[in-house]
Amino acid sequence: MTNVIYLRPGQPAPDERHVAVVVHRDISGTEKGYFYDSAEGDSGGAGPFDWLIKETMDRAERFATDRRLSLIVVRSKTG
Repeated sequence: MTNVIYLRPGQPAPDERHVAVVVHRDISGTEKGYFYDSAEGDSGGAGPFDWLIKETMDRAERFATDRRLSLIVVRSKTG
């Protein structure tokens, strides 16, 4: 089972290895996101090619299951 945690602004991510989901708005205001394994570091996403939030979360859950990680941490990218 995968647990999802939504971080508040400024709240640090847990030390436990997890799938990190980064949510942002594109230039048209659409919420998009990307994800990565916290042990591998933030790839920075691909900006306009990132997925819509629903697809991001679906893919992140499959990714977590494939890697046997029980935690997904969602944060908003600012700036």
